[in-house]
Amino acid sequence: MRRTSLRAIGVLTAAFTVAGLATALPAYAATGPNIKVTAKAQEGRWLPGDAIPIEVTVANIGDTTASQVRGYAHRESGGYFIVDETSWGDLRSQDGATYAPGESRTYTTKGSVYTLNEGNPVLDIEVSGPGEADYSDNHSRITVGLLSPDTTDRVAGVLYGDRNEDGKLSPGEGLAGAEARVSGPGPSGYLTAITDAEGRFSFDAVPVGPSIYWHFEKIPDGWVTAYPPSLRLDGSGQNTALESRAIRPLTDSLSAKIALDKTTYAVGETATATVTLTNVGAREVAGIYAGCDPGGYERGLEVPAAQWGAFSYVNKAGKIAPGQSVVLKVAGTVPARAGAFGETGLDCWFDNDNSLSSGPYAYQNAKVPGARADARGQIWYDKNGNYRFDTGEGAANTTVALSTTDKKLVSLAKTDANGFLTFPNVAVGTYRFSILGPWRINESDATVDVIAPPYNPGQWTKHVVPR
Repeated sequence: MRRTSLRAIGVLTAAFTVAGLATALPAYAATGPNIKVTAKAQEGRWLPGDAIPIEVTVANIGDTTASQVRGYAHRESGGYFIVDETSWGDLRSQDGATYAPGESRTYTTKGSVYTLNEGNPVLDIEVSGPGEADYSDNHSRITVGLLSPDTTDRVAGVLYGDRNEDGKLSPGEGLAGAEARVSGPGPSGYLTAITDAEGRFSFDAVPVGPSIYWHFEKIPDGWVTAYPPSLRLDGSGQNTALESRAIRPLTDSLSAKIALDKTTYAVGETATATVTLTNVGAREVAGIYAGCDPGGYERGLEVPAAQWGAFSYVNKAGKIAPGQSVVLKVAGTVPARAGAFGETGLDCWFDNDNSLSSGPYAYQNAKVPGARADARGQIWYDKNGNYRFDTGEGAANTTVALSTTDKKLVSLAKTDANGFLTFPNVAVGTYRFSILGPWRINESDATVDVIAPPYNPGQWTKHVVPR
């Protein structure tokens, strides 16, 4: 048996002691501020434009205060992700955030995407400040889960005519035969479905989108309905019990007539109009108001709102009992613009806030003679079928007649080599336009408005085809 010397034993003992001390000592830890970040995107059925929350937890695990700490989001791949800078809070303030040693705070930043077609955004969330002791934990890589662009959703509901006017669907109120339409950023064009005998409709595979529009066309029997709010389609099936309420038009109950005290006026003259509103229905009509000159031509009579009394668009308080007629006398000044057009008048819609703009329309025009103007234009034939005028397409040497609406001849003119013509010094107003040559014009385009300066729109054009 080999013997070990006391000297050797002493050396081994010292070696074991040193090794034990080395094992017991902690690893070297850097001093200074040390920001650590963890982030996670909230799960959901996210669509373009949604404010998608990202929870970001920031902690200073160092032994020194961290200052000027700021946060950033860098896109690595996938869809372009726009972060709302204000949602970073003090991490995006002018001076950044300050963290004491051991302090931790959680932020909910928000961002959105433009489209689903580029895939899930992959983001690098970075939070850091100057003097970091360890940069390895200043980043957190996350993926924002979006809906697949191929996702579809079901849309279904009922269209009903509120016959008893109780504001809700009752048995027998479904409207059959109406055309339901769905359109928006997802569907190409629009999808259609016809309501069944109970007024029900459905669309089984509508592409998802944040704002899908739906409404009805060809509603039977004159029923009217508003455009309902847009739908959010995210594949969750939350839009399968829609209800759309239709009402009877206000014209069922209310009629309107307007009569002027003269057929001809001068600019600046006061004209008086008699407006007769009659309730031909079985219930009181309330909240009635007049909206005049809805076309915005600014040549109608200038009637002050106060003259309409309860029926003004300010008060909206007109009431008419069943079988009752209300006669309103209003007066207005003929504006200067009316002289340039050769006519004035009063044209009004009569509605209330519950009628969905289905009230009666009434108008009465009168002449404002005196002004005259040249009427210059061009007639042309689209020889090459490109839907625009090209050199050589003017209808040359063609005689054109201008006549009143009751077919009394006013003026004749002949086109030049490029199809241009002028009717000189014609009284302002609306005239019929007819061609005496080898051409014909669409009847819907066979009128010319002669307007005096400064409102004259300039040269007009008329497209013709061979007879």
